[in-house]
Amino acid sequence: MKIELAKMERMSERGSSLLRLIQNSHTPLLDLLVRESVQNSLDAAQGERPIKYDISVKQFNKYRVSRHFEGITESLNNKFQDSAQESIVIRDTNTTGLTGPLHQDYIKNDHYGNLLKLVYEISMPQEKREAGGSWGLGKTVYFRAGSGLVIYYSRIKDESGNYQSRLAACLVEDESKEDALLPDNGTGRKRGIAWWGEQHSESSTQPVTNEQQIREILQDLNVNPYIDDETGTTIIIPYINKNDLIVCRDDYSDSLWWHNDLELYLNIALQKWYAPRIDNPWYRYGNYLLPSVGGRPVTRDSMEPLFSIMRNLYIAAIADNKIAVNKIPVNVRDIKIYRTLENPAAGKVAFIKVSKETLKMTIPDNKKSPYEYLDLETNNDGKNKPIIAYLRKPAMIINYETDSKWTSNIEQTSTDDYIIGLFVPNSVNVISKTDPPASLDEYIRQGEKADHSSWSDITVNGQKQTIIERIQKKVSESVRNEYNKDSGSDDLPKSSALSRSIAKALLPPRGFGFLPGIGSDREKKKNSIPHSVKSGSLNILDTHLSGEGVMAIKFECDIPARVKSLHIETLVDSENNKRINGDKWEGEEEIGTRFPVEIKKVMVKSPVDSNITYRKTGRFQVVNVAEITLIGFIGKLDGTIFMVNHDPSIQAVINEKIEKVGS
Repeated sequence: MKIELAKMERMSERGSSLLRLIQNSHTPLLDLLVRESVQNSLDAAQGERPIKYDISVKQFNKYRVSRHFEGITESLNNKFQDSAQESIVIRDTNTTGLTGPLHQDYIKNDHYGNLLKLVYEISMPQEKREAGGSWGLGKTVYFRAGSGLVIYYSRIKDESGNYQSRLAACLVEDESKEDALLPDNGTGRKRGIAWWGEQHSESSTQPVTNEQQIREILQDLNVNPYIDDETGTTIIIPYINKNDLIVCRDDYSDSLWWHNDLELYLNIALQKWYAPRIDNPWYRYGNYLLPSVGGRPVTRDSMEPLFSIMRNLYIAAIADNKIAVNKIPVNVRDIKIYRTLENPAAGKVAFIKVSKETLKMTIPDNKKSPYEYLDLETNNDGKNKPIIAYLRKPAMIINYETDSKWTSNIEQTSTDDYIIGLFVPNSVNVISKTDPPASLDEYIRQGEKADHSSWSDITVNGQKQTIIERIQKKVSESVRNEYNKDSGSDDLPKSSALSRSIAKALLPPRGFGFLPGIGSDREKKKNSIPHSVKSGSLNILDTHLSGEGVMAIKFECDIPARVKSLHIETLVDSENNKRINGDKWEGEEEIGTRFPVEIKKVMVKSPVDSNITYRKTGRFQVVNVAEITLIGFIGKLDGTIFMVNHDPSIQAVINEKIEKVGS
């Protein structure tokens, strides 16, 4: 194949800078390779058939391969001493392949196509809104997995219905290194970037399309060509060093079996990041994934227990029916946020507490712990941190969190149990503040880092949103409410625990409400003699639970004479013993939802029940007796954010003692 050295141009990247575009130091290189390659295959799906994806390690003879690369044949043979070399081969079928024009000269209407974007361009994002990639930088991982040389082979079906094969190669290397493969361009300067293919013009190349030549190159690489009606893309990364690719944590006392073989490692990485979409016909947004490693299928039955659980959590979050793992029901909770989405339903979190037995960590299986499979830090205090994962529409898990807002204040479990959860967003929900309207999935996609390792909130129309922050808070709260226990509750007899649960559901909490306050126009003067004031009292008259799950509480306040105003305010006791009023509850810094307590009716009465007149103020009905001239309510009669009347005030000019004020 003919060589094309990248020209030295203004504002152009060099090989060394391209290799540094995504320096993800916390995710192993092979994991990044699996994440990027699978996502590229999923984004190229066609039809309704499952996408077949295979990643394998193949051997080849260096002399038979190097001869195809003009300009670096001798450099390759000198740099890699052994005649037997290995490559990583990534192959998908039931995909569109690398479509589009063969060269930039043929571009029309600014449509580059998959071929030019993948092989010849950098930093060009996906045009599909639902696509996994958004930065166009993930492919740099291919150049870092081997010598920097990457071969792209694809078979497409053109608009005329004819099949066409395409093959090209690209090399990106650190041009400053002494063992760099590429020669300079005659000026003594290097960019560290080159392409190979067939001649297009005096200074450029395009992919090889000659079937016989492509088959010869593939045969030397020990790679099979596409046949019959197959279309797809194969990416070949030759001259790899397996010892440099697998990196094991130094804080695990024993060796992890998948760290001893490259294909075993790739198998675990595939399950780790794509468990929800593997062999999953319930996937709702298109083609599901049928992967294999070294030609051996990865199915729902062959997955490791941990990743099988992750797959079931995803199904539980999207399905209407309940799902259990080893007869343990999966908990599913709606995650709702308000004022930003057209529909408050932001998604669902599915979670479960499982034992070592369920994870098959005991004899005779002796599986590893979730922390080892997920490359997470373990605790030294004998407890297990909760694990919460999250993903968006393409169903690639973004990350597994143990110490973040996703797991805030969720209690750790004993060493025998593990809390595992997965958040699945309502991807088709719409952000109400965007113009044109954007889906929740698109919002999340724009806030993903280039390596897709986390989510962050973005600015919309000049205003910073807090969608992700609120989702994180709701997810951790949902899991916390299910598993966090009151101290000493485990020691209660079953009958006592049942009694307490029923009482908690039907009766108001202990210390409900406050005594009415005393208002006075008299200012306290210095050195004045304090006088005693008789305080009033609050009495619960009736409590009942309606069929809609709403509790109604009828109460009255006995207040002393000469009281000119009464303010009623409802508060909620939180888990940390902090009382929260309606304004704070509905605010962003606390709960952010509708306040759960509302005062529906206020009645003022005296001992005399004759000559009663009525007046409506706001949403309240006030009963006035002849002896009282009512000025009216003051306060938040129009409600708060969610129009909840939770703290009305009553002010009256009093001719006679008011005996009772009730709500």
